[in-house]
Amino acid sequence: MGDWGKDIAGGLLTDPKEENRVVRTRFAPSPTGSVHLGGLRTALFNYFHSKKHNGEYLLRIEDTDSKRFVPGAQENLIDVLHWAGVHHDEGPDVGGEKGPYVQSQRKEIYQHHIQTLIDKGEAYRCFCTEERLATMRENLKKQMSTFYYYDRTCYHLTESQIQEKLEEGVPHTVRMRADRHGQSSWDDICRGPVSFSNIQIDDQILMKSDGTPTYHFACVVDDHLMEISHVIRGEEWISSTPKHLMLYKKMGWEPPIFCHLPLLLNKDKTKLSKRQADVSVESYREKG
Repeated sequence: MGDWGKDIAGGLLTDPKEENRVVRTRFAPSPTGSVHLGGLRTALFNYFHSKKHNGEYLLRIEDTDSKRFVPGAQENLIDVLHWAGVHHDEGPDVGGEKGPYVQSQRKEIYQHHIQTLIDKGEAYRCFCTEERLATMRENLKKQMSTFYYYDRTCYHLTESQIQEKLEEGVPHTVRMRADRHGQSSWDDICRGPVSFSNIQIDDQILMKSDGTPTYHFACVVDDHLMEISHVIRGEEWISSTPKHLMLYKKMGWEPPIFCHLPLLLNKDKTKLSKRQADVSVESYREKG
């Protein structure tokens, strides 16, 4: 834990290097079911950190995965947060200058920024089929490869080849051109200095073939445009941060300050999960 993170248990997240920074935090859940205790804890940390620093706390709904969408989950989420005393300053139900606050309503924004990356040569269209990618992965397994990498077949396509495939209507994704040298490092408020080797980062898919952004791309674009100063989230997301930092660099944007909260554990020190305990906030609410 960093020196300035010792009061984290009380929700007092303070980074002395950023004392004059306007604080804006967010809770960004997916509407996929009931509210988990871990999700509520994340919301509380974001809420109290913003209020401690006279900042703003917003709610953003990350619903780009339509297959997991549960009708009524967004409304239930807001109801549970309000019951817990967590009231957002901006969000899908109250509006705000940085909206829309539902990702499925921001597709034109993502299309604009993905084109920017393509034009800069930092992203490229990939026309590989699922079958080809599966074969490539199997070959890498046979070779006992340490890391799985996309082989950049489509990165080397010429403009005329790309245009021909687009005119033919060949489905494609958009990938980030990862920088596989150097380190991605940051000072985490909770964990202190963290560093990952960029050789571990693949050419991440940023846009799916149906034009829907992946979590990594939408998250970075939204956090930047919504002027989020601090990203406070669970430890399970820490492996995503190097990818996000690389995207911030490629877009020419300043990254936020990161804080990765420790996992919630059961009495036996295993990760808190639905299999071992009742983790639904609604159930505790019903029990009084």
